[in-house]
Amino acid sequence: MARPSFRPNRRNVASFLRAPATHALIERKTRAAAAAASAASTAEGQFRVDVETGDSRARGAVIGDYSTGDLEVSRAALLRGLDGARGTD
Repeated sequence: MARPSFRPNRRNVASFLRAPATHALIERKTRAAAAAASAASTAEGQFRVDVETGDSRARGAVIGDYSTGDLEVSRAALLRGLDGARGTD
């Protein structure tokens, strides 16, 4: 029995990832995750947001809680922040 194969259309995927609407969505989701993580943090909740939207890629990152040295507090707040960003368009 032949295995089904999947071939992504690279040109359409690349154009989707380069679209301004996709870049805006990534930025909104990243900032919403940082805001939700800050609100959920048991410390002061000082998270750093790093959004890069270049010609070839777009990425967003929420980087740890700088107000605490406890990695578990930071990790728990980041996980709750992901849930908080889920409802953002």
